[in-house]
Amino acid sequence: MFGFTIITYLIVNGGHMNLLFTISAVLFNLLIAGIFLCDRLGKMQWVKRIGIVVVLLIVPFTIVLINWLILRVSTPIILALVVVLLYLFVEILLDFILKVDFRTKWSTHIPYILLEYGAFFSLIYIASNISKTAMWWVSITF
Repeated sequence: MFGFTIITYLIVNGGHMNLLFTISAVLFNLLIAGIFLCDRLGKMQWVKRIGIVVVLLIVPFTIVLINWLILRVSTPIILALVVVLLYLFVEILLDFILKVDFRTKWSTHIPYILLEYGAFFSLIYIASNISKTAMWWVSITF
């Protein structure tokens, strides 16, 4: 019940969406960096745990998307956010549902990397449309 109240509050108060997006984008960048670090250190349990938190960012990004659709935010910003959500859905599908080891073959890893960088640059693009401060926070954590 408490979670539903928070979600309703965020949707009704559209001004908070920029802050929710910025926090989620910074968290996304930091968590991805954490995954790379843990992978290099061989801490695979941490990679999985952090990966779960990353895909849970679908929730705040979806809340922001719904709100921005209601507020009729410009189409390029909506499409950029859809790229981020697409990346997260592909991550869930390949890593958690199908459990495909797509990172070992170049033919499957390159499209994944392109989508991942598309998500990163989409976050920076959206943040640059929010404010300079948001752009700097998202860019620095990238």
